[in-house]
Amino acid sequence: MVIGHSSHYSGAKETPAPNSPWKRVEEAQLDARTPCLLVPQPAHAVMAGDLAAALLPEVFGELPAEITQSILMHDTGWAMIDAAQIQRLRSNAARGTKPMSFVAASPQESEEAWTASINSVERLSPAGGMVVSRHFALLAGQSEHRNFVAAERTRQRRLAAQCGAPALETARWVAALGFCDLLSLYLLCGFEGEAAFPLAHPATPEARNAPHVTLTIDDGLLHFLPQIFHPGSKLELDTLRHPIEGGGSRVERLSWKIV
Repeated sequence: MVIGHSSHYSGAKETPAPNSPWKRVEEAQLDARTPCLLVPQPAHAVMAGDLAAALLPEVFGELPAEITQSILMHDTGWAMIDAAQIQRLRSNAARGTKPMSFVAASPQESEEAWTASINSVERLSPAGGMVVSRHFALLAGQSEHRNFVAAERTRQRRLAAQCGAPALETARWVAALGFCDLLSLYLLCGFEGEAAFPLAHPATPEARNAPHVTLTIDDGLLHFLPQIFHPGSKLELDTLRHPIEGGGSRVERLSWKIV
């Protein structure tokens, strides 16, 4: 689950600390204050896919339709886990319970969701499955997820032989997924103001020295410098309010426009 916030529902706008976009996201997710917005991971992934579809080709190259579809589906494996949490939070026994973000999930739960996500994408596209596999292997690192990473490297070799995509192309696609994934999470946290994002997968060493794009958020308007998206592109996502207060609406629609 992604814990979302908006200025309309949760009060004052965020003033993020001066650190990396991922650290800001992580801190906001671990805070898990209420009231908040519940965003199932598959819904967040759809917004990442919408961002990928709006990218200018100069950034990560032309993204084939199967790759943008894979980005849109990359968190499919969280669906049942998030649905179960929403059901618990909506029960009378759980009134006042704070939701748990994906960043607080156990290693086993994360690996199960990652593996299910990769399996779903692989069935539709070997190239997409390889990209999503590499994405999660990068996020997993080498410590408590070493067995998962080893298994995914074996899968990646098989899929690379199967789809025949050039290594440089695949690296660009993985970078596009990592970038759009982080940007989607950042927007859902409800931040305003300015932040700099590497034009690379944020979990790679290359991200430190990669070119950056500066994002300024102002009341739902997204300004990128340099411009890396098609101007006029719009993003929308329906979220669930938590808790539900006094017969109010259960749903809040978040929207942004790239200018």
